[in-house]
Amino acid sequence: MACEQFPVSVGSFSSEYGSPYSTSNVIRNVCGTPSKMSFYGDNWDSATFRHYGKAFYQRPSYKAFPCLLNPKWFPYTDFMECSFSIPVMATAVKIYENFFPGSVKRILATSQYLNRMDHSRRRWQVLWEQASQSESSTDHQYCLNLIEFPKTLTPVDTIRIELDASKSEYYPQIDAIKLIGEKYVKETNCNEVENIHVLLAVDSQSVFNVRMPLEIPIEGHDMCHNTASVSIIQPHGIDSLPSEIIMKILGFLNVDDLTRSSRINKLFHRLSRDPVLYTCINLRPFYRVLFDQSILNISKCCSVIQKLDLSWLGSNNQISTSTLCSFLRNVPYLSELRLSACQMLASSVLETLAIYCSNLILLDISYCNNGLQLCVSWLTNLKKLKYLDVSHTLITTSELLCLLNRLKNLEWLNLGSPSLIADQDAVINSITKSPCGALRGIQLWNWDKLNFSCISQFLHFHGKTITELDLGFCLSVGLHSDILPNVACACPNIMVLILTAHNETTDAGLIDLSRGCLMLEQLDICGSKHITYPALKTLILACTNLSILDVSYCLKVSVKDVANLQKLSSTISIKDVATFASKSQDAVFNFDDDRLYLNDII
Repeated sequence: MACEQFPVSVGSFSSEYGSPYSTSNVIRNVCGTPSKMSFYGDNWDSATFRHYGKAFYQRPSYKAFPCLLNPKWFPYTDFMECSFSIPVMATAVKIYENFFPGSVKRILATSQYLNRMDHSRRRWQVLWEQASQSESSTDHQYCLNLIEFPKTLTPVDTIRIELDASKSEYYPQIDAIKLIGEKYVKETNCNEVENIHVLLAVDSQSVFNVRMPLEIPIEGHDMCHNTASVSIIQPHGIDSLPSEIIMKILGFLNVDDLTRSSRINKLFHRLSRDPVLYTCINLRPFYRVLFDQSILNISKCCSVIQKLDLSWLGSNNQISTSTLCSFLRNVPYLSELRLSACQMLASSVLETLAIYCSNLILLDISYCNNGLQLCVSWLTNLKKLKYLDVSHTLITTSELLCLLNRLKNLEWLNLGSPSLIADQDAVINSITKSPCGALRGIQLWNWDKLNFSCISQFLHFHGKTITELDLGFCLSVGLHSDILPNVACACPNIMVLILTAHNETTDAGLIDLSRGCLMLEQLDICGSKHITYPALKTLILACTNLSILDVSYCLKVSVKDVANLQKLSSTISIKDVATFASKSQDAVFNFDDDRLYLNDII
């Protein structure tokens, strides 16, 4: 029997534009039926991700601590997991992309129903993957994307959507997702289901094969000891090279390739396990095939590891918190650790970090939205910490205050989208008065309860060293027109300034910014009601390093103004989403049986 359904809940996700306690631009908006308002483009009732384009990779915070590169076959920048009420044998997925479509690149599925019966079957299976890495659409208009694939052999009730927004012109939005398939019949033969799972265990040949652990000996090696029956052949291939040369070659491989090379022969098995090759490891691309045992096997080669990316791991309960703690107890030289969107993160992990990883200078625990409140006060033992990202993670005001009062070397701090921080002024006052060093960047995205006086005092104390400042959707601060003059006076070295939804910014403040912040590279004044063309022109001519300018929904900036501003510099990218929104109102949409027809009036 055919079954079509929309998500009933959202699990893990990698980023979110809106605030966790809001209803605008949050990932959970993908649940339920599509909204007809989305047919006109930008809609706050849609699921909106936080990243797009290359702007993030050009920020000073990223240049100071760049992420470990992903393989070319893993270009994904964001994901979300959606749960459905009825397990089905899936045949298609409809994705309602209402704003800048084209970022969806891969769809995976699993079954929580089967996982509860047998945890050994916890694995994501790929339903669809875009064959070629084509350019994301620059069209802003609504797009209903019907993706069909062969019927799954096992029932699925959870869908994972992965996106590559690095080529998108603006924040991608998804209004709804429909899962189409046949209802799962529970009386299916057990042997048949077992055989199906064996097939699914090898559904991809390009991923890290964790079922062959590193310590397994290579078959056939004992034959080399029988010198009486086997003549000795002098090696003439790569084996004849000095070990130093082979180690140099192996140094260019990732952890997946190193594991494969360890199966060649005894020599490669020994060399590929050398801890020197495991100083920088990025396990994010292998999140769907990594389990507890594979993590423990890898840890045996990581005694001198320095940089580790475990982001996106732990989905579908594949890795336990205890396994992560065991891993971290054996990496004393670890300096950079990324745990973004990790479902196995808990306070016990932070306690282990504080005891065994005292050399950490970077820690990213953003978007660990597994419902657990974290005791970050354990991190006070990390005296060398310079970069801390706790955005969209459950942390109370008292815990955060205890942490910030002890960390004296912080340079980059991301506190975006707080959910349990009730007294936001107290946190900023603590940072202002804390004996921390030269704070170079702070992100306060969605701090809507922050008072203008607190941020003004903060800029007075730390402004000279600030190069990156994010005050997007700080609504109380945005009610004051003096924020730009304060930044211009206090922050001469600022390079990135985000003032999204600051409605009261004025031309006078923008002129002050053009005089006092000549190093400015990125500016977001989306939603300003008073900014006009002459002030923007003055800014562009003065700030020659300006590469990104977002004037979306600036009421007094017309389409013609944007075109004229773009002519002033060939290196600047001006974002004006309001222009696209106005164009979409010249079209008529008809919605009938999930088919979208666009009748252009022109």
